[in-house]
Amino acid sequence: MIGKEKAGAFAAGCLGLIVFASLCAPWISPYDPNQVDMGNRLSHISAAHWMGTDQLGRDVYSRMLYGGRVSLLLSGVATVSTLLVGFGIGILSGYFRGKVDACLQTIVHIFQGIPGLTMMLAIVGVLGPSLKSLFLAIVLTSWADFSRVVRGEVMKVQVEPYIEGTRVLGASTFYIMMVHIIPSIAGTVLVLLTIRMSRTLLMIASLSFLGLGVQPPTPDWSVMLNDARPFLRTQPYLMLAPGICIATVSLSLQILGDTLRDRLDPKRMQRVEDIA
Repeated sequence: MIGKEKAGAFAAGCLGLIVFASLCAPWISPYDPNQVDMGNRLSHISAAHWMGTDQLGRDVYSRMLYGGRVSLLLSGVATVSTLLVGFGIGILSGYFRGKVDACLQTIVHIFQGIPGLTMMLAIVGVLGPSLKSLFLAIVLTSWADFSRVVRGEVMKVQVEPYIEGTRVLGASTFYIMMVHIIPSIAGTVLVLLTIRMSRTLLMIASLSFLGLGVQPPTPDWSVMLNDARPFLRTQPYLMLAPGICIATVSLSLQILGDTLRDRLDPKRMQRVEDIA
């Protein structure tokens, strides 16, 4: 357990450092991320360009810093939005049960029966490559899993004796949800949010790498990977910088979620991680 807590602290430190560097990009980046310098294209690592330049002479280090802002913000907003949709449907389904539960679960099963990647590609293909279509595709393909976990946790909590006692005393449904049920499942939701954000980041990177997500010349890690493909053999550093950033953030979130799971409730949270 001590080893896992140290790993969690290290992961949180790495994640915090990357987030801090991305937020401070306008002040610590040496160049404009979109500044083109064709006379200095594909230059190797040097004192002037710490990570070299790309095929248009743009500073890779500056683009990497700014790229974190787009990747982290989009994955964070998409994950939270997905959580809100799934959380709302899950808590209503688990609390009211009956016809409400049956109706909502039918919708959940429909969305879970559609292959996620196929649906994402279809949505982005119909709406066109953009941040909005990418955001919508992620939310529509991910909320059902959140809802299923939240529903199960709510069904467990609401049969507890103290919930029944509160209901007998005349407490409203809103009061019971806000004061008792939501705080009781907050730990589960936090673990699920952390794990899911890691996967959302990889989804965004995959679609953007295919040219269906974030579009050039926006500085983004996945866009940088896509732009660097033709130069993998001659200038591998163009792919190393964004690739390491994506892998580090994703791995840090997974380790952090694993640490939170063990810290909160090892037996109960293992099921949450398996579903996520």
